[in-house]
Amino acid sequence: MSTNVLFAPAVTAASRPRARFDATRLARLVWADVLERTRRPGYLVSLLVMVWLAQHMLPENGAGYRTFVMDDVYRPAYGAAWVGTLTALLTGMWFLFVGFYLVKGSVERDRRTGVGQVLAATRMHTLAYLWARVLGNLTVFASQAAVVAAVALVQQQLLGEDRRVDVAATLTPFVTLTLPLALLTAASAVFFDCVRWLRGGLGNIAWFFLLGFALAGGGMDDMRVPAWRDMSGARIFVGDVRAAMIAQHPDAASRPPSLSMGVNMSPRYRGQKAVTFAWSGLRWNAAEAGTRLPWLVLAALMVFASAIPFDRFDAAPRALGGARTRSWWPDRRTRSVAAAVGASAGTLTLAKRKFGITGVVRAELALLLRGQSPWWYVGLLGFLIAELAAPLTGVRQVVLPLASFWPALVWSQLGHRELRHDTGAVLFSCPRPVSRLLPGAWAAGAVVMLLAGAPALLRLGIAGEWLAVAGWLTCAAFVPSLALALGVWTGSAKFFEVLYLFAWYVGPMHHLPEVDYTGVNAARTPLLWAVYGALTALLFVVAWWGRRRQARR
Repeated sequence: MSTNVLFAPAVTAASRPRARFDATRLARLVWADVLERTRRPGYLVSLLVMVWLAQHMLPENGAGYRTFVMDDVYRPAYGAAWVGTLTALLTGMWFLFVGFYLVKGSVERDRRTGVGQVLAATRMHTLAYLWARVLGNLTVFASQAAVVAAVALVQQQLLGEDRRVDVAATLTPFVTLTLPLALLTAASAVFFDCVRWLRGGLGNIAWFFLLGFALAGGGMDDMRVPAWRDMSGARIFVGDVRAAMIAQHPDAASRPPSLSMGVNMSPRYRGQKAVTFAWSGLRWNAAEAGTRLPWLVLAALMVFASAIPFDRFDAAPRALGGARTRSWWPDRRTRSVAAAVGASAGTLTLAKRKFGITGVVRAELALLLRGQSPWWYVGLLGFLIAELAAPLTGVRQVVLPLASFWPALVWSQLGHRELRHDTGAVLFSCPRPVSRLLPGAWAAGAVVMLLAGAPALLRLGIAGEWLAVAGWLTCAAFVPSLALALGVWTGSAKFFEVLYLFAWYVGPMHHLPEVDYTGVNAARTPLLWAVYGALTALLFVVAWWGRRRQARR
Protein backbone atom coordinates (compact mmCIF):
# COMPACT_ATOMS: atom_id res chain seq x y z
CA MET A 1 0.00 0.00 0.00
CA SER A 2 1.35 3.39 -0.89
CA THR A 3 1.84 5.84 1.96
CA ASN A 4 1.10 8.86 -0.24
CA VAL A 5 -2.60 8.48 0.57
CA LEU A 6 -1.93 9.42 4.17
CA PHE A 7 -0.76 12.86 3.10
CA ALA A 8 -3.47 13.58 0.49
CA PRO A 9 -5.09 16.99 1.11
CA ALA A 10 -8.70 16.98 2.26
CA VAL A 11 -11.26 18.22 -0.25
CA THR A 12 -13.46 20.90 1.31
CA ALA A 13 -16.36 22.96 0.01
CA ALA A 14 -14.06 25.96 -0.29
CA SER A 15 -11.41 24.09 -2.30
CA ARG A 16 -13.79 22.13 -4.49
CA PRO A 17 -13.79 23.60 -8.01
CA ARG A 18 -16.99 25.34 -9.06
CA ALA A 19 -19.10 23.88 -11.81
CA ARG A 20 -19.49 25.75 -15.06
CA PHE A 21 -22.53 27.92 -15.52
CA ASP A 22 -25.32 25.49 -16.49
CA ALA A 23 -28.65 26.77 -17.80
CA THR A 24 -30.47 23.58 -16.82
CA ARG A 25 -29.18 23.82 -13.25
CA LEU A 26 -30.24 27.45 -13.19
CA ALA A 27 -33.74 26.49 -14.36
CA ARG A 28 -34.03 23.89 -11.61
CA LEU A 29 -32.91 26.41 -8.98
CA VAL A 30 -35.46 28.94 -10.21
CA TRP A 31 -38.24 26.36 -10.27
CA ALA A 32 -37.43 25.24 -6.72
CA ASP A 33 -37.44 28.86 -5.57
CA VAL A 34 -40.81 29.49 -7.25
CA LEU A 35 -42.34 26.42 -5.62
CA GLU A 36 -41.03 27.46 -2.23
CA ARG A 37 -42.43 30.97 -2.55
CA THR A 38 -45.84 30.07 -3.97
CA ARG A 39 -46.55 27.55 -1.21
CA ARG A 40 -46.57 30.26 1.44
CA PRO A 41 -49.87 31.84 2.56
CA GLY A 42 -48.28 35.25 2.10
CA TYR A 43 -48.03 34.69 -1.64
CA LEU A 44 -51.81 34.28 -1.98
CA VAL A 45 -52.30 37.36 0.19
CA SER A 46 -50.02 39.36 -2.13
CA LEU A 47 -52.12 38.36 -5.16
CA LEU A 48 -55.32 39.42 -3.38
CA VAL A 49 -53.69 42.74 -2.54
CA MET A 50 -52.82 43.21 -6.22
CA VAL A 51 -56.46 42.57 -7.17
CA TRP A 52 -57.53 45.32 -4.78
CA LEU A 53 -54.83 47.69 -6.02
CA ALA A 54 -55.67 47.06 -9.69
CA GLN A 55 -59.27 48.09 -9.08
CA HIS A 56 -58.16 51.40 -7.60
CA MET A 57 -55.53 52.18 -10.24
CA LEU A 58 -58.39 53.26 -12.52
CA PRO A 59 -60.62 55.57 -10.46
CA GLU A 60 -64.01 56.29 -11.95
CA ASN A 61 -64.66 59.80 -13.15
CA GLY A 62 -65.68 61.90 -10.18
CA ALA A 63 -63.82 59.86 -7.56
CA GLY A 64 -62.14 61.71 -4.71
CA TYR A 65 -58.63 60.84 -5.86
CA ARG A 66 -56.58 60.72 -9.06
CA THR A 67 -53.88 58.33 -10.25
CA PHE A 68 -53.04 60.40 -13.34
CA VAL A 69 -54.08 63.95 -14.11
CA MET A 70 -52.67 66.70 -16.32
CA ASP A 71 -53.04 70.35 -15.42
CA ASP A 72 -55.37 69.29 -12.55
CA VAL A 73 -58.21 68.72 -15.03
CA TYR A 74 -57.43 66.36 -17.93
CA ARG A 75 -56.79 62.67 -18.33
CA PRO A 76 -57.14 60.17 -21.21
CA ALA A 77 -60.32 58.16 -21.44
CA TYR A 78 -60.12 54.55 -20.31
CA GLY A 79 -59.52 52.88 -23.64
CA ALA A 80 -57.49 49.72 -24.11
CA ALA A 81 -54.20 51.56 -24.68
CA TRP A 82 -54.52 53.93 -21.74
CA VAL A 83 -55.77 51.23 -19.35
CA GLY A 84 -52.71 49.12 -20.14
CA THR A 85 -50.28 52.05 -20.02
CA LEU A 86 -51.50 53.48 -16.72
CA THR A 87 -51.79 50.16 -14.89
CA ALA A 88 -48.41 48.99 -16.21
CA LEU A 89 -46.77 52.22 -15.07
CA LEU A 90 -48.36 52.12 -11.60
CA THR A 91 -47.51 48.42 -11.24
CA GLY A 92 -43.86 49.16 -11.99
CA MET A 93 -43.87 51.95 -9.41
CA TRP A 94 -45.45 49.56 -6.90
CA PHE A 95 -42.58 47.12 -7.48
CA LEU A 96 -40.04 49.89 -6.88
CA PHE A 97 -41.58 51.29 -3.71
CA VAL A 98 -43.17 48.22 -2.10
CA GLY A 99 -42.18 45.11 -4.08
CA PHE A 100 -38.51 45.64 -3.24
CA TYR A 101 -39.25 45.16 0.44
CA LEU A 102 -41.45 42.13 -0.25
CA VAL A 103 -38.73 40.18 -2.10
CA LYS A 104 -35.70 41.51 -0.23
CA GLY A 105 -34.31 38.93 2.15
CA SER A 106 -34.37 35.80 -0.03
CA VAL A 107 -30.59 35.34 0.32
CA GLU A 108 -30.73 36.12 4.02
CA ARG A 109 -33.54 33.57 4.43
CA ASP A 110 -31.29 30.89 2.94
CA ARG A 111 -28.58 31.94 5.37
CA ARG A 112 -30.93 31.78 8.36
CA THR A 113 -32.54 28.45 7.49
CA GLY A 114 -29.26 26.73 6.58
CA VAL A 115 -30.29 26.10 2.97
CA GLY A 116 -27.56 28.44 1.75
CA GLN A 117 -24.85 26.51 3.57
CA VAL A 118 -26.03 23.29 1.93
CA LEU A 119 -26.01 24.87 -1.53
CA ALA A 120 -22.61 26.45 -0.92
CA ALA A 121 -21.14 23.02 -0.14
CA THR A 122 -22.00 21.84 -3.66
CA ARG A 123 -20.33 22.80 -6.94
CA MET A 124 -23.07 25.34 -7.62
CA HIS A 125 -21.78 28.37 -9.49
CA THR A 126 -22.15 31.64 -7.60
CA LEU A 127 -23.75 33.42 -10.55
CA ALA A 128 -26.20 30.55 -11.00
CA TYR A 129 -27.38 30.98 -7.43
CA LEU A 130 -27.65 34.77 -7.70
CA TRP A 131 -29.51 34.63 -11.01
CA ALA A 132 -31.85 32.01 -9.54
CA ARG A 133 -32.78 34.35 -6.71
CA VAL A 134 -33.23 37.28 -9.11
CA LEU A 135 -35.42 35.27 -11.47
CA GLY A 136 -37.37 33.95 -8.49
CA ASN A 137 -38.08 37.54 -7.45
CA LEU A 138 -38.99 38.35 -11.05
CA THR A 139 -41.44 35.43 -11.16
CA VAL A 140 -43.24 36.78 -8.12
CA PHE A 141 -43.50 40.18 -9.81
CA ALA A 142 -44.66 38.60 -13.07
CA SER A 143 -47.52 36.79 -11.36
CA GLN A 144 -48.60 40.01 -9.65
CA ALA A 145 -48.42 41.94 -12.93
CA ALA A 146 -50.51 39.25 -14.63
CA VAL A 147 -53.20 39.69 -11.99
CA VAL A 148 -53.18 43.47 -12.53
CA ALA A 149 -53.44 43.06 -16.31
CA ALA A 150 -56.39 40.68 -16.00
CA VAL A 151 -58.22 42.98 -13.60
CA ALA A 152 -57.49 45.97 -15.85
CA LEU A 153 -59.20 44.27 -18.80
CA VAL A 154 -62.28 43.66 -16.65
CA GLN A 155 -62.18 47.14 -15.15
CA GLN A 156 -62.17 48.69 -18.61
CA GLN A 157 -65.51 47.04 -19.34
CA LEU A 158 -66.99 47.99 -15.98
CA LEU A 159 -66.05 51.67 -16.29
CA GLY A 160 -67.51 51.77 -19.80
CA GLU A 161 -65.69 54.85 -21.11
CA ASP A 162 -64.37 52.85 -24.09
CA ARG A 163 -65.20 49.15 -24.21
CA ARG A 164 -63.24 48.29 -27.36
CA VAL A 165 -60.94 45.38 -26.50
CA ASP A 166 -57.34 45.37 -27.75
CA VAL A 167 -55.36 42.83 -25.76
CA ALA A 168 -52.06 43.70 -27.48
CA ALA A 169 -52.43 47.41 -26.71
CA THR A 170 -53.21 46.60 -23.08
CA LEU A 171 -50.41 44.09 -22.48
CA THR A 172 -47.57 45.70 -24.46
CA PRO A 173 -46.87 48.37 -21.78
CA PHE A 174 -46.37 45.61 -19.20
CA VAL A 175 -43.44 44.38 -21.29
CA THR A 176 -41.95 47.75 -22.17
CA LEU A 177 -42.64 49.67 -18.94
CA THR A 178 -43.10 47.15 -16.12
CA LEU A 179 -40.57 44.46 -17.04
CA PRO A 180 -37.43 46.67 -16.79
CA LEU A 181 -38.56 47.99 -13.41
CA ALA A 182 -39.41 44.51 -12.15
CA LEU A 183 -36.01 43.12 -13.19
CA LEU A 184 -34.17 46.11 -11.75
CA THR A 185 -36.03 45.76 -8.44
CA ALA A 186 -35.42 42.00 -8.32
CA ALA A 187 -31.68 42.45 -8.97
CA SER A 188 -31.39 45.32 -6.49
CA ALA A 189 -33.00 43.22 -3.74
CA VAL A 190 -30.42 40.47 -4.25
CA PHE A 191 -27.58 43.01 -4.36
CA PHE A 192 -28.70 44.51 -1.06
CA ASP A 193 -28.88 41.01 0.44
CA CYS A 194 -25.28 40.35 -0.55
CA VAL A 195 -23.83 43.57 0.89
CA ARG A 196 -23.52 43.08 4.64
CA TRP A 197 -24.38 46.59 5.77
CA LEU A 198 -27.36 46.81 3.37
CA ARG A 199 -29.06 43.57 4.46
CA GLY A 200 -30.95 45.04 7.38
CA GLY A 201 -32.84 48.20 8.18
CA LEU A 202 -30.17 50.54 6.86
CA GLY A 203 -30.61 49.04 3.40
CA ASN A 204 -34.39 49.48 3.60
CA ILE A 205 -33.97 53.17 4.34
CA ALA A 206 -31.18 53.65 1.80
CA TRP A 207 -33.32 52.17 -1.01
CA PHE A 208 -36.15 54.61 -0.30
CA PHE A 209 -33.92 57.66 -0.61
CA LEU A 210 -31.92 56.34 -3.57
CA LEU A 211 -35.18 55.67 -5.37
CA GLY A 212 -36.39 59.18 -4.65
CA PHE A 213 -33.23 60.72 -6.08
CA ALA A 214 -33.37 58.50 -9.18
CA LEU A 215 -36.98 59.38 -9.93
CA ALA A 216 -36.50 63.08 -9.21
CA GLY A 217 -33.68 63.26 -11.74
CA GLY A 218 -35.66 61.45 -14.43
CA GLY A 219 -37.67 64.45 -15.61
CA MET A 220 -40.77 62.49 -16.61
CA ASP A 221 -42.57 65.69 -17.68
CA ASP A 222 -39.55 67.60 -18.97
CA MET A 223 -39.12 67.30 -22.72
CA ARG A 224 -35.53 68.55 -22.47
CA VAL A 225 -34.43 65.49 -20.49
CA PRO A 226 -33.51 62.36 -22.48
CA ALA A 227 -36.19 59.69 -22.17
CA TRP A 228 -33.74 56.99 -21.07
CA ARG A 229 -33.04 58.85 -17.84
CA ASP A 230 -36.61 58.40 -16.63
CA MET A 231 -36.67 55.16 -14.68
CA SER A 232 -40.47 54.93 -14.62
CA GLY A 233 -40.83 55.17 -18.42
CA ALA A 234 -43.51 57.86 -18.22
CA ARG A 235 -41.33 60.29 -20.16
CA ILE A 236 -41.83 58.16 -23.30
CA PHE A 237 -45.58 58.68 -23.59
CA VAL A 238 -46.31 61.88 -21.59
CA GLY A 239 -45.44 64.11 -24.56
CA ASP A 240 -47.70 62.12 -26.87
CA VAL A 241 -50.55 62.24 -24.34
CA ARG A 242 -50.17 65.99 -23.90
CA ALA A 243 -50.22 66.51 -27.67
CA ALA A 244 -53.47 64.55 -27.92
CA MET A 245 -54.93 66.57 -25.05
CA ILE A 246 -54.14 69.93 -26.68
CA ALA A 247 -55.41 68.73 -30.07
CA GLN A 248 -58.82 67.87 -28.60
CA HIS A 249 -58.93 70.66 -25.98
CA PRO A 250 -57.09 73.70 -27.42
CA ASP A 251 -57.77 75.74 -24.26
CA ALA A 252 -55.42 73.39 -22.39
CA ALA A 253 -52.46 75.02 -24.18
CA SER A 254 -52.99 78.21 -22.16
CA ARG A 255 -52.80 76.39 -18.81
CA PRO A 256 -49.51 76.03 -16.90
CA PRO A 257 -48.32 72.48 -17.63
CA SER A 258 -48.40 70.14 -14.65
CA LEU A 259 -48.52 66.41 -14.11
CA SER A 260 -49.61 64.31 -11.14
CA MET A 261 -49.06 60.58 -11.17
CA GLY A 262 -49.70 58.19 -8.32
CA VAL A 263 -52.31 58.34 -5.56
CA ASN A 264 -53.33 61.98 -5.21
CA MET A 265 -56.13 62.50 -2.68
CA SER A 266 -56.28 66.29 -2.81
CA PRO A 267 -59.55 67.75 -1.45
CA ARG A 268 -60.03 69.76 -4.65
CA TYR A 269 -60.78 66.54 -6.54
CA ARG A 270 -63.81 65.67 -4.43
CA GLY A 271 -66.94 65.95 -6.51
CA GLN A 272 -65.03 67.25 -9.54
CA LYS A 273 -65.04 65.25 -12.76
CA ALA A 274 -61.97 65.07 -14.95
CA VAL A 275 -62.10 66.23 -18.58
CA THR A 276 -61.29 63.17 -20.69
CA PHE A 277 -59.93 62.86 -24.20
CA ALA A 278 -59.20 59.96 -26.55
CA TRP A 279 -55.68 58.57 -26.78
CA SER A 280 -54.98 55.83 -29.31
CA GLY A 281 -51.77 54.65 -27.67
CA LEU A 282 -48.08 54.91 -28.36
CA ARG A 283 -46.61 53.26 -31.43
CA TRP A 284 -43.48 51.64 -30.10
CA ASN A 285 -40.42 51.68 -32.33
CA ALA A 286 -36.80 50.70 -31.86
CA ALA A 287 -35.77 54.14 -30.59
CA GLU A 288 -38.46 54.26 -27.91
CA ALA A 289 -37.90 50.66 -26.85
CA GLY A 290 -34.18 51.39 -26.66
CA THR A 291 -34.78 53.95 -23.92
CA ARG A 292 -35.69 51.06 -21.61
CA LEU A 293 -32.58 49.05 -22.49
CA PRO A 294 -30.20 50.89 -20.09
CA TRP A 295 -32.30 49.82 -17.12
CA LEU A 296 -32.22 46.18 -18.23
CA VAL A 297 -28.44 46.41 -18.62
CA LEU A 298 -28.15 48.01 -15.17
CA ALA A 299 -30.15 45.16 -13.65
CA ALA A 300 -27.84 42.57 -15.25
CA LEU A 301 -24.75 44.46 -14.07
CA MET A 302 -26.11 44.50 -10.52
CA VAL A 303 -26.38 40.71 -10.55
CA PHE A 304 -22.73 40.39 -11.59
CA ALA A 305 -21.76 43.02 -9.03
CA SER A 306 -23.56 41.02 -6.32
CA ALA A 307 -21.04 38.21 -6.78
CA ILE A 308 -18.24 40.46 -5.45
CA PRO A 309 -19.52 40.93 -1.87
CA PHE A 310 -21.36 37.58 -1.78
CA ASP A 311 -19.64 35.35 0.79
CA ARG A 312 -21.31 32.05 -0.18
CA PHE A 313 -22.77 31.83 3.33
CA ASP A 314 -19.40 31.68 5.03
CA ALA A 315 -20.10 32.87 8.57
CA ALA A 316 -16.49 32.83 9.79
CA PRO A 317 -15.50 36.35 8.61
CA ARG A 318 -18.71 37.78 10.03
CA ALA A 319 -18.08 36.16 13.40
CA LEU A 320 -14.52 37.46 13.57
CA GLY A 321 -15.45 41.00 12.57
CA GLY A 322 -18.61 41.18 14.63
CA ALA A 323 -16.81 40.96 17.96
CA ARG A 324 -14.97 44.19 17.24
CA THR A 325 -18.04 46.20 16.24
CA ARG A 326 -20.78 45.09 18.62
CA SER A 327 -19.83 47.43 21.45
CA TRP A 328 -18.01 50.64 22.12
CA TRP A 329 -16.41 49.15 25.24
CA PRO A 330 -15.20 45.64 24.33
CA ASP A 331 -12.46 45.70 26.98
CA ARG A 332 -14.95 46.46 29.73
CA ARG A 333 -17.24 43.70 28.53
CA THR A 334 -14.34 41.25 28.35
CA ARG A 335 -13.25 42.10 31.88
CA SER A 336 -16.77 41.61 33.24
CA VAL A 337 -17.11 38.24 31.52
CA ALA A 338 -13.71 37.14 32.76
CA ALA A 339 -14.60 38.18 36.30
CA ALA A 340 -17.84 36.21 36.15
CA VAL A 341 -16.06 33.09 34.89
CA GLY A 342 -13.44 33.32 37.61
CA ALA A 343 -15.93 33.81 40.46
CA SER A 344 -16.25 31.03 43.02
CA ALA A 345 -19.44 29.62 44.50
CA GLY A 346 -18.59 31.04 47.89
CA THR A 347 -18.75 34.61 46.61
CA LEU A 348 -22.27 34.26 45.19
CA THR A 349 -25.19 35.73 47.11
CA LEU A 350 -28.87 34.91 47.05
CA ALA A 351 -30.77 37.16 44.66
CA LYS A 352 -33.72 39.04 46.07
CA ARG A 353 -37.05 37.84 44.72
CA LYS A 354 -38.28 41.31 43.93
CA PHE A 355 -39.54 42.79 40.69
CA GLY A 356 -38.50 46.31 39.77
CA ILE A 357 -39.80 47.94 36.60
CA THR A 358 -36.91 50.40 36.69
CA GLY A 359 -34.38 47.63 36.29
CA VAL A 360 -36.32 46.07 33.43
CA VAL A 361 -36.56 49.40 31.59
CA ARG A 362 -32.85 50.03 32.14
CA ALA A 363 -32.00 46.57 30.78
CA GLU A 364 -34.31 46.96 27.78
CA LEU A 365 -32.83 50.38 27.05
CA ALA A 366 -29.32 48.92 27.17
CA LEU A 367 -30.36 46.19 24.72
CA LEU A 368 -31.89 48.73 22.34
CA LEU A 369 -28.80 50.93 22.33
CA ARG A 370 -26.30 48.08 22.34
CA GLY A 371 -24.23 47.89 19.17
CA GLN A 372 -25.24 51.30 17.80
CA SER A 373 -22.54 52.92 15.73
CA PRO A 374 -20.67 55.89 17.21
CA TRP A 375 -21.97 57.90 14.26
CA TRP A 376 -25.52 57.23 15.45
CA TYR A 377 -24.72 58.94 18.75
CA VAL A 378 -23.00 61.78 16.90
CA GLY A 379 -26.15 62.29 14.82
CA LEU A 380 -28.36 62.21 17.91
CA LEU A 381 -26.12 64.79 19.58
CA GLY A 382 -26.42 66.97 16.48
CA PHE A 383 -30.21 66.88 16.69
CA LEU A 384 -30.13 67.78 20.40
CA ILE A 385 -27.88 70.76 19.68
CA ALA A 386 -30.10 71.86 16.78
CA GLU A 387 -33.17 71.70 19.05
CA LEU A 388 -31.46 74.11 21.41
CA ALA A 389 -29.96 76.49 18.83
CA ALA A 390 -32.44 76.63 15.91
CA PRO A 391 -35.44 78.99 15.85
CA LEU A 392 -38.49 77.39 17.42
CA THR A 393 -40.38 77.38 14.12
CA GLY A 394 -37.53 75.52 12.43
CA VAL A 395 -37.39 73.10 15.35
CA ARG A 396 -41.06 72.22 14.90
CA GLN A 397 -41.05 72.03 11.10
CA VAL A 398 -37.65 70.46 10.40
CA VAL A 399 -35.60 69.34 13.40
CA LEU A 400 -38.25 67.40 15.33
CA PRO A 401 -39.58 65.52 12.27
CA LEU A 402 -36.01 64.46 11.44
CA ALA A 403 -35.28 63.59 15.07
CA SER A 404 -38.41 61.41 15.21
CA PHE A 405 -36.99 59.24 12.44
CA TRP A 406 -33.39 58.97 13.60
CA PRO A 407 -34.00 56.12 16.12
CA ALA A 408 -36.14 54.10 13.66
CA LEU A 409 -33.66 51.22 13.58
CA VAL A 410 -33.58 51.21 17.38
CA TRP A 411 -37.35 50.80 17.67
CA SER A 412 -37.41 48.17 14.95
CA GLN A 413 -35.75 45.73 17.39
CA LEU A 414 -38.83 45.70 19.61
CA GLY A 415 -41.11 42.68 19.67
CA HIS A 416 -39.06 40.16 17.72
CA ARG A 417 -35.63 40.25 19.36
CA GLU A 418 -36.44 37.09 21.34
CA LEU A 419 -37.24 35.21 18.15
CA ARG A 420 -34.21 36.50 16.26
CA HIS A 421 -31.75 35.56 19.00
CA ASP A 422 -33.63 32.41 20.06
CA THR A 423 -33.94 33.55 23.67
CA GLY A 424 -37.71 33.21 23.94
CA ALA A 425 -37.53 29.85 25.72
CA VAL A 426 -35.43 31.42 28.47
CA LEU A 427 -37.30 34.71 28.84
CA PHE A 428 -40.78 33.22 28.63
CA SER A 429 -39.99 30.69 31.37
CA CYS A 430 -39.71 33.41 34.01
CA PRO A 431 -42.73 34.29 36.18
CA ARG A 432 -45.24 36.52 34.37
CA PRO A 433 -43.04 37.19 31.32
CA VAL A 434 -45.65 39.30 29.53
CA SER A 435 -46.72 41.64 32.32
CA ARG A 436 -43.13 42.16 33.43
CA LEU A 437 -41.13 42.36 30.21
CA LEU A 438 -43.49 43.85 27.62
CA PRO A 439 -44.23 47.12 29.50
CA GLY A 440 -40.49 47.48 30.11
CA ALA A 441 -39.73 47.16 26.40
CA TRP A 442 -42.45 49.68 25.57
CA ALA A 443 -41.19 52.14 28.19
CA ALA A 444 -37.61 51.82 26.88
CA GLY A 445 -38.82 52.72 23.39
CA ALA A 446 -40.72 55.70 24.80
CA VAL A 447 -37.60 56.89 26.65
CA VAL A 448 -35.66 56.92 23.37
CA MET A 449 -38.31 59.17 21.75
CA LEU A 450 -38.41 61.49 24.77
CA LEU A 451 -34.63 61.71 24.79
CA ALA A 452 -34.54 62.55 21.06
CA GLY A 453 -36.84 65.54 21.62
CA ALA A 454 -35.95 66.57 25.19
CA PRO A 455 -34.46 70.03 24.44
CA ALA A 456 -37.32 70.87 22.09
CA LEU A 457 -39.89 69.78 24.68
CA LEU A 458 -38.29 72.11 27.21
CA ARG A 459 -38.36 75.06 24.81
CA LEU A 460 -41.94 74.34 23.71
CA GLY A 461 -43.05 74.16 27.33
CA ILE A 462 -41.39 77.48 28.17
CA ALA A 463 -43.06 79.03 25.09
CA GLY A 464 -46.44 77.73 26.27
CA GLU A 465 -47.04 75.53 23.22
CA TRP A 466 -48.59 72.72 25.22
CA LEU A 467 -50.39 71.12 22.28
CA ALA A 468 -47.04 70.47 20.60
CA VAL A 469 -45.70 69.04 23.87
CA ALA A 470 -48.74 66.79 24.16
CA GLY A 471 -48.27 65.71 20.54
CA TRP A 472 -44.68 64.62 21.17
CA LEU A 473 -45.69 62.77 24.34
CA THR A 474 -48.38 60.96 22.37
CA CYS A 475 -45.78 60.17 19.73
CA ALA A 476 -43.49 58.72 22.41
CA ALA A 477 -46.29 56.31 23.37
CA PHE A 478 -47.53 55.54 19.84
CA VAL A 479 -44.27 54.61 18.08
CA PRO A 480 -43.12 51.90 20.57
CA SER A 481 -46.64 50.43 20.54
CA LEU A 482 -46.53 50.22 16.74
CA ALA A 483 -43.04 48.67 16.78
CA LEU A 484 -44.03 46.11 19.42
CA ALA A 485 -47.24 45.07 17.66
CA LEU A 486 -45.58 44.64 14.28
CA GLY A 487 -42.50 42.97 15.74
CA VAL A 488 -44.48 40.46 17.79
CA TRP A 489 -46.89 39.46 15.03
CA THR A 490 -44.53 39.48 12.04
CA GLY A 491 -41.33 38.29 13.74
CA SER A 492 -39.33 40.74 11.66
CA ALA A 493 -38.11 44.33 11.72
CA LYS A 494 -38.86 44.92 8.04
CA PHE A 495 -42.57 45.69 8.37
CA PHE A 496 -42.07 48.39 10.98
CA GLU A 497 -39.11 49.91 9.14
CA VAL A 498 -41.00 50.19 5.85
CA LEU A 499 -44.31 51.35 7.33
CA TYR A 500 -42.63 53.87 9.60
CA LEU A 501 -40.51 55.16 6.72
CA PHE A 502 -43.54 55.88 4.54
CA ALA A 503 -45.54 57.31 7.46
CA TRP A 504 -42.67 59.63 8.35
CA TYR A 505 -42.29 60.85 4.77
CA VAL A 506 -46.00 61.52 4.26
CA GLY A 507 -46.84 62.77 7.76
CA PRO A 508 -44.17 64.78 9.63
CA MET A 509 -42.21 65.76 6.51
CA HIS A 510 -45.25 66.83 4.45
CA HIS A 511 -47.41 67.96 7.38
CA LEU A 512 -50.40 65.73 6.61
CA PRO A 513 -52.44 65.86 9.86
CA GLU A 514 -53.88 62.36 9.58
CA VAL A 515 -50.42 60.76 9.31
CA ASP A 516 -48.33 63.24 11.34
CA TYR A 517 -47.79 61.04 14.39
CA THR A 518 -45.51 63.66 16.03
CA GLY A 519 -48.34 66.15 16.53
CA VAL A 520 -45.98 69.15 16.52
CA ASN A 521 -46.69 70.59 13.05
CA ALA A 522 -50.15 69.96 11.66
CA ALA A 523 -53.11 71.03 13.77
CA ARG A 524 -55.10 68.10 15.14
CA THR A 525 -58.83 67.99 15.63
CA PRO A 526 -60.23 66.52 18.88
CA LEU A 527 -61.27 63.46 16.87
CA LEU A 528 -57.71 62.97 15.62
CA TRP A 529 -56.35 63.22 19.17
CA ALA A 530 -58.81 60.55 20.23
CA VAL A 531 -57.89 58.36 17.25
CA TYR A 532 -54.18 58.44 18.06
CA GLY A 533 -54.84 57.72 21.73
CA ALA A 534 -57.13 54.80 20.93
CA LEU A 535 -54.75 53.48 18.27
CA THR A 536 -51.84 53.56 20.73
CA ALA A 537 -53.82 51.57 23.29
CA LEU A 538 -55.08 49.13 20.64
CA LEU A 539 -51.58 48.46 19.31
CA PHE A 540 -50.31 47.80 22.82
CA VAL A 541 -53.18 45.36 23.46
CA VAL A 542 -52.44 43.60 20.16
CA ALA A 543 -48.76 43.29 21.12
CA TRP A 544 -49.78 41.97 24.57
CA TRP A 545 -52.09 39.39 23.01
CA GLY A 546 -49.42 38.23 20.56
CA ARG A 547 -46.78 37.96 23.28
CA ARG A 548 -49.15 35.86 25.44
CA ARG A 549 -49.62 33.45 22.55
CA GLN A 550 -45.84 33.16 22.19
CA ALA A 551 -45.32 32.60 25.91
CA ARG A 552 -47.90 29.78 26.02
CA ARG A 553 -46.31 27.75 23.23
